Formats: sequence, C-alpha cells, structure tokens
Amino acid sequence: MSNQGKIVQAATPIEVYRNPAAEFVAGFIGNPPMNFLPAEPRGSGKWNVAGQLIDGPAGNAPLKFAVRPEDVRPGDHGLPATVRLVEPLGAHLLVTCDVGGTMFRAVLDSDLTLKPGDALTLSPQQCRLRWFDPTTTLAVA
Repeated sequence: MSNQGKIVQAATPIEVYRNPAAEFVAGFIGNPPMNFLPAEPRGSGKWNVAGQLIDGPAGNAPLKFAVRPEDVRPGDHGLPATVRLVEPLGAHLLVTCDVGGTMFRAVLDSDLTLKPGDALTLSPQQCRLRWFDPTTTLAVA
C-alpha cells in the first residue's frame, strides 16, 4: 500500500487489514474504516481512552487507540457510547456513536434494538486493538 507514492506497507491483504503499519493504512483499508481515539498514558501499560482504563503498550507519551468496527461488542465494561445513527444492513447493524466526543462506528448483531440517543457500552476485543504514535502515525508494537 502506498501513500503519495511512498510505500507504507507491503504484506498480504489480511496482514494489512489486521496489522496496519501506519494510521493511513488503518484508515484506508476496510469499510467502515478503523476507529481512532486519543489515549493518555496512566502508567504500567494502562491507557485512558474515553475515560476508561485499557491495557496497551508500555509508554509515557500520548498514543492513538484504534479498533475496527467489527471488533467491539456490547458489554458491561468498555467504551461509553451514545448512539447517533443505526443502519440495518441485514445480518448486522452499522451503528454510529459518539465516544468521548469522537465519531465511532460499530458493526453489531442485527438482533439488538437500538435507536439514536441510546447509551451503549462497547467492549473492544483486546487482541484486536492497535496503537499508533500520533506524531509519526506509525504503529506501536
């Protein structure tokens, strides 16, 4: 994959999708694209993301937390969200939410009954999280 003529990542399609090397790749590949939220360090690999403490890489500089829309599930713990738009797409719903003041999309089971204004907690799958350096835009290991 290239950005302005510069190769950003060369890998299999699944590797590019699951493990994007840069924020550009993560936001370009996939429909809907990956969600990004600011993350503030809280020590010992803990990060404040939308007011929630989430495990992540070690570090003491702000990062961008990223997760694909299909890698979140409704749950008791996770990111607090307010539903803004619900798009029924057959087998699933594409739900656009406000999470910490940022637009966030989730692909959820069509059996859910949601409407604009509903509160929802979205639990990201820990093994599917990605982290990006906001300065370099590159993935953080």
